Amino acid sequence: MYQKQSIDYSLCEKAPKMLILFNKYRNIIIRNIETVSQYTQTIEFLILQYKLNLILKSKENFLNELEIRREFQKSSDFAASSDLLNKLNESLVLNKKKLEYLKEDYFKQKNRIDQFKITLNNLRLKVEELTKQKKEYFSKINKITREMGGNSNNQDHKSEDILEFDENLTNAQRIRALQKRARETQNEINRINSRFSKTKLKYEEFKPLFETYEQDYQKIIEMIELDEKKISELESKLDSKINLSRNSMPLDNIKLQSIRTIQEIENDIKEADSEIKDISFHGIDPKNFNKCTNKIKEFDKSLIDNESKIKINKNIGELKGVFKAYQKFEILVDELESIINKFLVEVNLKASFRLLLSKDNQKFIIELSFIRNNKESTDFNELTTPEKVFFVIILYISFELQIDKHNIIFSNLFIPVKFNKAGSIFRTIRKIIPIFEKEKNFGEFNLIFIFSNLEMKKEVKNLKIIKIQKQEWN
Repeated sequence: MYQKQSIDYSLCEKAPKMLILFNKYRNIIIRNIETVSQYTQTIEFLILQYKLNLILKSKENFLNELEIRREFQKSSDFAASSDLLNKLNESLVLNKKKLEYLKEDYFKQKNRIDQFKITLNNLRLKVEELTKQKKEYFSKINKITREMGGNSNNQDHKSEDILEFDENLTNAQRIRALQKRARETQNEINRINSRFSKTKLKYEEFKPLFETYEQDYQKIIEMIELDEKKISELESKLDSKINLSRNSMPLDNIKLQSIRTIQEIENDIKEADSEIKDISFHGIDPKNFNKCTNKIKEFDKSLIDNESKIKINKNIGELKGVFKAYQKFEILVDELESIINKFLVEVNLKASFRLLLSKDNQKFIIELSFIRNNKESTDFNELTTPEKVFFVIILYISFELQIDKHNIIFSNLFIPVKFNKAGSIFRTIRKIIPIFEKEKNFGEFNLIFIFSNLEMKKEVKNLKIIKIQKQEWN
């Protein structure tokens, strides 16, 4: 309809190509997902193959460890030493946990005690500095006094004091200034001493708590160091006493500290057997890597064969044209919605168009919904018959307005029979004619209504009526 009326709408012809592109890229993405899935399965198979061989190696080590453990138990000396080693290891682990729990609190308290010390030291240094400064003030006063005694009439004497005075000040004025500064300095010293005393009191109150933390912290560290020393000595002792054949029982991969109880080792062997069973369920043979090799070859061949199906060939010009056409189509739908709503306001309705895809992604669907009285949502089927007739008529007229058709011709023959209600049709016409009169953009259009077999009981204002009589043909 748009394409036949104006060249401005011919671009919309390309809008459906958006669906073609969408389905094309969708199929490519699906194929890529399948390829990634195949790749993932191949990698998972390789990982399982590698994991199976690792578990088998671990089981072999467990069996060696179990044999060593049983040999140890044959000797009471080894058994006792091994038990002691286990207890020392348990003690070491426990003490390290205690240290970890205490560590944060200890350093928190240590930081606090250090802060006290820094504050006290800074205050003490400040008092020393101010005291020295005060002494300099008094020293200067004494010097000026001595000079005044030697030459009281010499008012032009320039002091070498570090303080700067107005050269016009008399010696008496300088002495008063120095005395004032000395008093201010003493006040500052008193204030700092007061703060020093309060801080020192807090420090003394907090110090016993910190010392308790420090004692506990150092004690645990000493216990850990002692356990580590005992473990090292016991391991050396056990190592020197073990007299086993390393040809029949390799111990290279087993540390003495890791020799556990028979129950612990047997539990690991059972767990390894369970994992081996689960992996073997996937048909993986630890001695046969052909299946892995075949899977890699299959994936490589699939990648080569389907290269054209998984690669997106971009045609920027085509894409721009399709998107531009789709955007134009969206604009047309929005414009149509806007025109329709200019009429629907007369019946307290507002239409909303949603552009959707069909389930098979082969065509666009415009979903229509309404809001009545600005609050109640509804759809076309729930409208009253007069509302449905009103919408059907203004929908047709809105199409004609949008394509700038100068003479808009509407007939009751254009609409379904079930909406061919004279009362509703004429009420609709009475409501829409004033809109054409007040809307400046509608002033250039002519409305022509052709009614067949409909009786107009009441004339419509501003509507010129021409009756066409049915002629009898002889």
